[in-house]
Amino acid sequence: MAATIQFKSTKSSGWISGYDFEKILKEAKDTTYKNKKALTIVVQSRANAPLNTLIRLLNVCNQLDAEGVKVTLKFAGKTNNLLGYCHTIGLLDCLSDGVSLKYDKSLNQGLKRKSSGNSYVAIHEISGNTLDKSLPTKLANKITDEIPDISDQDRANLNIQFFSLFSELTKNVSEHSETALNGFAALQVYKRGQSPRAEIVVCDSGIGLLESLKPSFESHNKAYKDYDDLQLIQEMLTIGISSKPGDLGGNGLSTCFTQAKATNSDMHIRLSETYYHLHRVAEHDELQSALLVSTDLFVLNGTFISFVVPFNK
Repeated sequence: MAATIQFKSTKSSGWISGYDFEKILKEAKDTTYKNKKALTIVVQSRANAPLNTLIRLLNVCNQLDAEGVKVTLKFAGKTNNLLGYCHTIGLLDCLSDGVSLKYDKSLNQGLKRKSSGNSYVAIHEISGNTLDKSLPTKLANKITDEIPDISDQDRANLNIQFFSLFSELTKNVSEHSETALNGFAALQVYKRGQSPRAEIVVCDSGIGLLESLKPSFESHNKAYKDYDDLQLIQEMLTIGISSKPGDLGGNGLSTCFTQAKATNSDMHIRLSETYYHLHRVAEHDELQSALLVSTDLFVLNGTFISFVVPFNK
């Protein structure tokens, strides 16, 4: 019998945050691991979720499929809040070929997929063979165009900074993830509600940030050999550690952290079984006071990096 994960919220709003989804996955971890043959993920009709959560859902489906699990993603109900949106931003097209997709066929009438819209940049696939070189520009333009109440000069400066950041992150996914599975990048602007913001996600399903670094502990990074994972993440955020000798690269996370401070953003880093959440970075004098760490989670390969940039900072 297939294991089942119910993608639903306990909140009256129906919204499932990234943290909510991590709890759902953690509760289902044992039954999913015991039954490695089949898994059905049921997206309940009233469920809603931000981009951050949906790309984690996409990664779960594709990674388990790659491990030989028969994965079914089912959108329940005759009307479903998320199906149309998932189609529009390209999530359904990014599912691996082995993932079965089920939904009421009548829901698909008139749905259109676009690479970008007024408030989003759709999910773009990234691999060693696939990287849209215009993607960093699309991401940087979309977010800086939407940030309210700043001068033209500040907007131009932020655009340059975001372009540099997205260029580095997408290039790292393309060149260093070491997996046949695609990575992803996307952006969504949320203008309504009490928390107007932009969410940006860049992720892969590869060996992971720390695992790519650890071989260098036998050579030029011997000083970090006895650091635990949390200490390494803190060093990478504040100082930068390169896996390459001669300080070639290694500034990816520190660049992310600097940009998070400049925009008072939340920053999410998901690695293997651990989730690092930095909250409203500019409001904290020390990194430790902004950082929450969740461990022993559902295992996901690769590196997941997300920013939540507030528009009412």
